[in-house]
Amino acid sequence: MDQTIRQRVEELHSKDRHEEIVRLLERLETPDAESCSLLARAYNNLGRYEEAERLLLSAPQPEDPLWHFRLGYAWFYQERYEEALREFEETLQLLPGDEDALIFAGWCRRSLEARQKQNAAGQTPEAYTEAERERVLEHIAAWFGKVDDVIPGAESQEAQVDLAVIPPSAEHDCYLLCTVGMGARRMAVPADLVETEPDRAELMIALPSWWQFESEDENWRWPLRWLKIMTRLPWNQHTWLGWGDTVPAISSQHTPGPGMAGILLIHPQAYGAESFHCTLPNGEQVEFYQMVPLYADELDFKLRNGAEALLRYMNEEALEVVDPARESACRYVSVKDFAIPSAQICPMLRNWKGPAGCIATDRILVDGCRVGYMYREMPDYEEDSGWRFLSGDESDDYLSDPQNSDVYDLNTICNYDTDIIPFLSYPAGSAFERDLDGHFILLDD
Repeated sequence: MDQTIRQRVEELHSKDRHEEIVRLLERLETPDAESCSLLARAYNNLGRYEEAERLLLSAPQPEDPLWHFRLGYAWFYQERYEEALREFEETLQLLPGDEDALIFAGWCRRSLEARQKQNAAGQTPEAYTEAERERVLEHIAAWFGKVDDVIPGAESQEAQVDLAVIPPSAEHDCYLLCTVGMGARRMAVPADLVETEPDRAELMIALPSWWQFESEDENWRWPLRWLKIMTRLPWNQHTWLGWGDTVPAISSQHTPGPGMAGILLIHPQAYGAESFHCTLPNGEQVEFYQMVPLYADELDFKLRNGAEALLRYMNEEALEVVDPARESACRYVSVKDFAIPSAQICPMLRNWKGPAGCIATDRILVDGCRVGYMYREMPDYEEDSGWRFLSGDESDDYLSDPQNSDVYDLNTICNYDTDIIPFLSYPAGSAFERDLDGHFILLDD
C-alpha cells in the first residue's frame, strides 16, 4: 500500500475517524492485503462486523497476527465465540502475550462456558414477560420521558435487549438511550451481597440534543457500541454491575468517546430518586444505571479513592449529559506517586455495608508506612465513614498542609494495611494506636 495512504489511514485512526478511512480505502482501485486488513479494522470500529468478516476472509493472511485478531474481533461481536476464540489463540501463537488477544480469548472462554451450561439446562435466551416489559417501559416513560422509538436488538444467546429512545424535552434537553431487556436476566451478584445489591439492571446514557445519530463515524457511534458491550459484560464475564462500578476500555482504540478511558455507572440523578428503581409485577426490583464516560486520570482516581470521592470533584452537568468537550474533573488534583499502583488495588473489604470514604495521609499512601494511629469522627458528608488514618509520625506542620492528605476509599487503605480491618466497625469517637509490638490498642476517651 502506498506510504502516503498508510500514514493518512493511521492519522485518521488515531482520531477515531473511521468513516473517513472507509471512504478512503474503498476508493482504491487495486486494494492489497494490507489495505483490506485496515479497512476491516475500520469496519469493526464502526460495528460493521459482517462486512469486516467478509473482507478478511476474501484476503487471508495466515501469518499476520492482526488479520487473525481482526477476524476474531468481528466474530466475537457476532457472538460466534468458538470461531473467535480460535482466531485469538492463533493471534497469541504469532504474537505471544498480546494483551488485547488475551482479554478477548478470556471473554470467549467464559461466554462458551456460560452457553454450554445454558444449553445443558435446556434454557432459551431470557426475556421479560409481556407484563414485565410493559412495566419497564411504563417506568421509563413516567420518569425519563416519552419513548419515541424502540430499536429491536439482535437476539443473543443470553437475552433480547432492545433500545428505547427518548427524545429531548423542555425539561431535559438531551437524548436518552435506555436498554430494555438486560434486566430480564439476573447478574451473578456474590452470595454475601445478594441481600443488598440488585441483580437486575437496565443501562442508559444521556447524549446532547445535537448528537449525530445518523453518522457512522466512531465519534458518534460509540454510545451504541458501548451499550452493547456493557449489557453483555455481566454474562460474558459471569459478573455483575452496580452503582459506582467502572469498566475500563481494553485499549485506546475501543474507548467510550475520544480521549476517554472507561465508563462509570451511577444512578440517573437528574431524574430523581424514584427513577432509580422499577418494581416488576412480581415485586422484584430492576435498577437503572447511567453510563458516564471517564478520562484516564478520573478512572485512576476512582479506582484508588472510590466513586464517592470522584463525584465530589465532578460537576452536575458532566454527570447528567455526555459532553465530549468537557475538561477532566481531576485536572487540578495533584498527581502522587502511590506506593501501590491503582491497578494492584484489590477488593479487600467485601462485606462493608456503610459509607466508604475516609481520609489518609501521604505517609501511608505515598511513603508506604503502616497505619500507626487511626480514629473515627462524625462524618463530614454522606459518603464519609468518619475514619482518619495516620502513620503516627506526622508533624503538626505536615498535617496542616492539605496537600499531604486526601480522601480515599476504605478498601484502598485496607490494601496498604490489613491490620485495620477488624476495627472498622467501631463507632465514632473510637481511636486506636499501634503499640511497640505492632498491635492496635483502643485508646480511652
